[in-house]
Amino acid sequence: MFCMPIIFIFQLIFFSELKQSYAEDFNLFGEAGQAYSIEISIGHPGQKLNVIVDTGSATLAIASYQRPDNDKYFHLKNSTSIYDSGQEIQAQYSQGTWVGKLVSDYVHFPSMPNVTEVRCDIALITKSHKFFMNGSGWQGLLGLAYLPVGAWGDNVIVGSWLDSMDHMLNKPMSFELKLCSVLGITNATHYGNLKILDDQISNKSFMFRTPVLRKRWFVVGVLSVHVMSDTMSSVASKLKTGNNATYTNITQSQSIYEINEGLCQRLNEQKSIVDSGTTNIRLPDDIFRQVVNELRNAAQTSNVLILDEFWYHGEAACWPEPQRWSLPRLAIHLLDFDAENQYFTLELPPQNYMRVVSARNNSGTGGSVSEFCYKLGLEAGGKETVLGYTVMEGLQVVFNRSAGWIGWRTSNCGPNATISGPYNTSSSLLVRCQLIEPLSDAAISIKAAQWTLFVISMVALGVLVYLLTPCIKMLIMKPLPRSQQISLSQAALVEQEGT
Repeated sequence: MFCMPIIFIFQLIFFSELKQSYAEDFNLFGEAGQAYSIEISIGHPGQKLNVIVDTGSATLAIASYQRPDNDKYFHLKNSTSIYDSGQEIQAQYSQGTWVGKLVSDYVHFPSMPNVTEVRCDIALITKSHKFFMNGSGWQGLLGLAYLPVGAWGDNVIVGSWLDSMDHMLNKPMSFELKLCSVLGITNATHYGNLKILDDQISNKSFMFRTPVLRKRWFVVGVLSVHVMSDTMSSVASKLKTGNNATYTNITQSQSIYEINEGLCQRLNEQKSIVDSGTTNIRLPDDIFRQVVNELRNAAQTSNVLILDEFWYHGEAACWPEPQRWSLPRLAIHLLDFDAENQYFTLELPPQNYMRVVSARNNSGTGGSVSEFCYKLGLEAGGKETVLGYTVMEGLQVVFNRSAGWIGWRTSNCGPNATISGPYNTSSSLLVRCQLIEPLSDAAISIKAAQWTLFVISMVALGVLVYLLTPCIKMLIMKPLPRSQQISLSQAALVEQEGT
């Protein structure tokens, strides 16, 4: 009779200590359906705000006005260290726009004491449209991508926080996102961790790496997205040791899945990016419908009744109890950094793509009932492919901007996502999937200059040939001399015409 209370007390102590140990590592957090945000301190004295960690843009943008749903914002007049450039800037995202002004001030992160405070460009948002979500717990975003996807204005270059950090330290820095999702099936708040790393440190640790094909967004080569069969899952599981993926060379005959050229070309027709500021996995319309059809059929086979509005229209499905999903894994094949005929596979369990959006456990008190709601973590994206933070949960993802790669490894928190590979193919995936890396801006300028010089040379050659045509024609058509008289008469005729 006394065992149950003792066990219950032990469990409370254990989970309390576990939560405290996790809390020491967590500096990212977010409510259901919202991206991961971090606390930031701006100006002197510091004003603390929450900003989304966004790999889909490059600008540090902060609200500087009070909104109806959030009265927390940056007060420009309260900072003694701010510099106002007086220049107007703007930005447009896949969802929402804003306008504001460019300033610079000191920025540091209270949860990362080892990261030096740095002065950098900041966009103070003065007006926005569909940018801030209702009830969002954040006041801006921290762009971590490359400069070309930053805010813009007339004759204005808006620098990024990471570029300012690189310049101050005089060396390039990488960053790591460790996204852990929710802490339990009855919780809707997700947690994670952001670390700033020296490039040399990130290069030494083992992970699966995919190349950044274009240093603008984090553009990568997504070769396939499909629902895994039981056979694929069982073969892939043999390549792992515990929770860690083993780097095993797989011959073509041992490959689980052969890359389909048409599929990978459609996935990358516009661009494929890794974007922590986006929630879902966004796929081209036809591929989205194909993947969702397979998941829907698998759910029906498992006797899980879910309406089509959930699968195809982004609506939530709710139950009185939390769900333990037994749906198949989702496979995402990525181009390997080390060889253009290799790829590796992210294997995502249903906990990744069946997202918790609310978890209310009322235990029936006051006549109310418990409600646990979920949304599908996939959506149609036109012709675009976006790997939102749903893909990264349960993994540790390193972004090495200077070397141009993204590294993936398994994590000790979050869904049981795994990685397998690398798998070999018979030919270059860059060529088969039309992923040839675009030329850099400098190379494009040189190439343009070369083509311009070539065209000028060809025009000059054409003019020269035109001017020399009579002489050339005379030399070509001149017959062998039969007598001196004929030769002299022809020459005289020319002379006469000339005089």
